Amino acid sequence: MADDIVAEVQKEAAAVRDKSKTMITRVTMQGFKSFNKRVSVPLLRGFNIFCGPNGVGKSNIVDAICFVLGRTSAKSMRADRLHELIFHGGEGRASAKLAAVTLYLDNTPQDGHAKPFEYDDTEISVTRKVNTKGVSIYKLNGRTTTRQRILELMSGARIQPDGHNIVMQGDIMQIIEMNPIERRGIIDDISGIADYNDKKAKAGKDLEVVDQKLREAEILITERYERFKRLENERNSAVRYQALQKEMLMLRASLAHKIVTTIEADMVKMDEELQKRQQQVGQADDAIEAVEGELEKREGDMRDMADKLIDMSKRMGEEQRVSELRSRMLVAKNTVDSKRHEIDAINSLVERLESFETRKTESSESYGGGVPRPVQAVLRQKLRGVYGTVADLIRVPEKYSIAIEVAAARHMYDVVVESDDVASYCIEYLKRERLGRATFIPLNKIKPGMLNDVSGMGKDGVHGVASTLIKYDTAVMRAIEFVFGRTIVVDSLDVAKAVGIGRQRMVTLDGDLAESSGAMTGGFYIRTHPKAVAQAASDDMERNRQRRRELEEEVRLVSQDVAELEKELKKYGAPETTKEAVDMEKVRVSSETELDELRSKRRQAYEKKVRVQTELNAVSIARAKADAEIANARVELSQYGPMEYVDDTVASLQKFVRKASDELQAIGLVNMRAIEEYELFKSQFDEYKVKYEKILEEKKAVIGMMEEIESRRMETFYRCLKIVSQHFAYIFTKMTGGQASLELEDAANLESGLLIRANPAGKRMINLDLMSGGEKSLTALAFIFAIQKFRAAPFYVLDEVDAALDKENSQKIAELIKALSRDEQFIMITHNDQTIKYGDRVYGITMDRGESKILGVELPKR
Repeated sequence: MADDIVAEVQKEAAAVRDKSKTMITRVTMQGFKSFNKRVSVPLLRGFNIFCGPNGVGKSNIVDAICFVLGRTSAKSMRADRLHELIFHGGEGRASAKLAAVTLYLDNTPQDGHAKPFEYDDTEISVTRKVNTKGVSIYKLNGRTTTRQRILELMSGARIQPDGHNIVMQGDIMQIIEMNPIERRGIIDDISGIADYNDKKAKAGKDLEVVDQKLREAEILITERYERFKRLENERNSAVRYQALQKEMLMLRASLAHKIVTTIEADMVKMDEELQKRQQQVGQADDAIEAVEGELEKREGDMRDMADKLIDMSKRMGEEQRVSELRSRMLVAKNTVDSKRHEIDAINSLVERLESFETRKTESSESYGGGVPRPVQAVLRQKLRGVYGTVADLIRVPEKYSIAIEVAAARHMYDVVVESDDVASYCIEYLKRERLGRATFIPLNKIKPGMLNDVSGMGKDGVHGVASTLIKYDTAVMRAIEFVFGRTIVVDSLDVAKAVGIGRQRMVTLDGDLAESSGAMTGGFYIRTHPKAVAQAASDDMERNRQRRRELEEEVRLVSQDVAELEKELKKYGAPETTKEAVDMEKVRVSSETELDELRSKRRQAYEKKVRVQTELNAVSIARAKADAEIANARVELSQYGPMEYVDDTVASLQKFVRKASDELQAIGLVNMRAIEEYELFKSQFDEYKVKYEKILEEKKAVIGMMEEIESRRMETFYRCLKIVSQHFAYIFTKMTGGQASLELEDAANLESGLLIRANPAGKRMINLDLMSGGEKSLTALAFIFAIQKFRAAPFYVLDEVDAALDKENSQKIAELIKALSRDEQFIMITHNDQTIKYGDRVYGITMDRGESKILGVELPKR
């Protein structure tokens, strides 16, 4: 709508620009005021002056022009009623029957522009007559027409009956006496924003109608909204209840199916384990049987040998020396055997320690050493989302190994997992299997540790935050920062004191700990970390190797003693019986050793059988329990029939079932009919809502249109004010040499008053109301000329605008009009001699017995 207004205004302006400018070629009057007889006054372009003494009817010329152009106010033409404009006689002259004025306007094209009026004639005539009853008749080119048609025709040529190009007597004083609001109305008028005001007012009325419709729609929707929301809530509860029932059925079926498949998979593993354990029990029995047989045979041989030795000792008469030598030799041999057994034990231990060295890189998979049993059990499961213990996930430089181990404290064997769901599953597993407790660090929930105060980080002896001194995979960074992110590694307790005990958690390189609370822990640190244990094992291995070398040396020396004793026994020439007894004694001692080994093997075999049998029993019990559980689970699963199952863990499915069950209980009783009722009511409510939204959009459109109209209105007004102010300043400077401007009382408020400020040369800038009478007239005239310059008219009519001016100012006004009239037509009523000198042609008016007469004179060019 606003764009339409702008388009109309622009179209009108363009149409006027494309037309030639018209002018008044002549005015004919008969019976109008003081002009009784028909009088025709020819007018030309330039400065036309009507002069004469006061009271001769000069101003009636202006009244005649206003009359024929369609003014309806008789008072503006100095009459109470229209019929008083008719010549009323005097000094023997009878009054006229009617008053008639004809205005002739030029209709020739100029400079390639179209004719001012859409008629073929080179001149058009507009006539207005009024009779004694006050009835007006309008004619166009001699044909009767309507006032509206005359106004439309004149408007196309920028001629208005009340236009600012016609300045009547008193108009100057009226501008002077206007208040600022009334003066701003002049700018409203000439800027052409009246159309905007009309459109804005119409839009305001439209807005009132839309607001009324909107209020009615709001009342209607509000009445139904409460019931709609109640039905919506009931419907949502019913829909959710149905969905939860379906979900519960599917979850229960999925849980039963998962239990069945899980137990079946476990039973397969149990059967394999049972078979394996049974084979191990059989192998243990075979081993026991073999050892028992061998042991029984060897013990029988030993009894026979003992009997023989007893018999031989009775027959022998051994000398004391031989006996002593033999005893010493036997003691020496026993010593050698004992040392060799110890060497064998040390060799076995060294081999185990060396094996430990080669296997220490595999310690994270074997889960031995100091790793808690529950943590081992979890890690053996090799679950997805389980990354390992903190100890497994970090690589520590040897320099910081003790500090890092102390900094981790109880968190060293915490298990890092992907999420709290994985942690929950692991905890459930430990509970179910009764394996103990473990701590888990879920990466999606854990909050990394952050230092509260970093002021001590740059001090000497401070190595940095513990988490920055170790290496790890960035995937587990949150867990590592949680364990080590709040601990600073320093050289010693002295450095910790310098940083400030109690400000941060600090650990020294040799394991002393200062907590952020101020508590301190220290002393000799016994290492428990697998890497520290590995070092201790290495030290043990070296000590045992040294001990083995010592034993080997002792065995060498004692063996030399045995050889010496055997040489000495040979000197005595021991009898065959003695030699046989010695040999049998050697066999007996050797057999005793073998018997000890066989008994040890038998004991180990029995222990292994007991252990395997215990494991077999446990698996058998678990298998029986699984048989009972799977039977129940299959019975439950059969209740649900064919269904698509959710693939998840048993623990997760149980959690979902509990959650769905709790939500069903929370919903409580539901109105299942609400689903159907809601859909029916919603369709009706949506119709109301659509209507309401349409009205709302209509309101937005109206408001937008009003805002756009106002924006266009302001733009047009301020543009007009700026141009008129520029013209005003220019004309005032030309007239007086001073400066002038037009301003709104509030520059941001279009409705505020218009202030006319001027400073005639040599004076300060003052408001129009504070000027002298002559200054006011000059300033008001400059304002009128600025208006006329902004809205150029085909002609300008001025009625005694110089009446209040002195000689000097009258000359300034005359010179200005003279300059403006080079391209324009000015018609001025005056009796000022200074003004008359500047006219291009002068029409003298006299009065003869109450009737005005005109005499025209063309003056020489100035």
